[in-house]
Amino acid sequence: MKCQHWIGAWMLLVIGLHTPLTTLAEPAATLSPLAKMERAAESGDRFAQSELGVAYALGQGVEQDYTRALRWLKLAAAQNDMAAQTLLGYMHRDGMGVKVDDVAAVRWFRAAAEQGHAVAQTNLALLYKEGRGVGRDLKQTVAWLQKAAERGDVYAQANLGLMYEQGQGTEQDDKVAFQWYQRAAESSHQPSQRKLAWMYEQGRGVKQDLVEAYVWYSIAGVWDGEGEESSPDDPRSQLVEQLTPEQFEQANARAMEWWSGHFQRYAGEGETPSDEMK
Repeated sequence: MKCQHWIGAWMLLVIGLHTPLTTLAEPAATLSPLAKMERAAESGDRFAQSELGVAYALGQGVEQDYTRALRWLKLAAAQNDMAAQTLLGYMHRDGMGVKVDDVAAVRWFRAAAEQGHAVAQTNLALLYKEGRGVGRDLKQTVAWLQKAAERGDVYAQANLGLMYEQGQGTEQDDKVAFQWYQRAAESSHQPSQRKLAWMYEQGRGVKQDLVEAYVWYSIAGVWDGEGEESSPDDPRSQLVEQLTPEQFEQANARAMEWWSGHFQRYAGEGETPSDEMK
């Protein structure tokens, strides 16, 4: 399983320029947002350097330019800017403007991970799991996932649940796996929601509870045909036959209650994590 992290969670510089950049010789009051940011970056402001690097790397408000992105990101990273170090890890891992270099990716992810950056910790863990740029070491995978998961990184929580479920890099423990899947599921990670439902259904790591299984299958939305339990691909189709009418009503009410709270929590906060676990 591999959970990809995308960079959209960062504060990106969106300036939408349509005219040539104002020269730095002009008074500050007449400078465009980009020119002001570049002036700050040139003066050594690591936050400005990092934001410029992200903007140029992703083409956010400016024309994508990996050369400029690398310049600014490296300057910010040299000042221990974790976001810049993490993005440099992505760029070297995925070949964004540079040749794929897993060793460099490990170096940059580690630099941010050791400062406590959860996304970098998760990506470093997955490189250990895959043996990319570093010797394959599942114990290191678990160690870094643990750090990121405790910081609330949903993808780390999901991956850590899988490591405990399969006994990779640690002793097999369904109870611990259930706990991490549950935390990720509550944060709207759909693959973890399906895992949680299955564990309730099978009684793995938790007492069997078909009502809760139905609830989480409903929350995950894995059926074909919204609200139709008749589909053979809908895991609820067999569960519903084992529930009393009262339990069925209770399960549907619980699922609706969860979604209502979910929309209230995430209103205006953008997309919620639903990337597939691979």
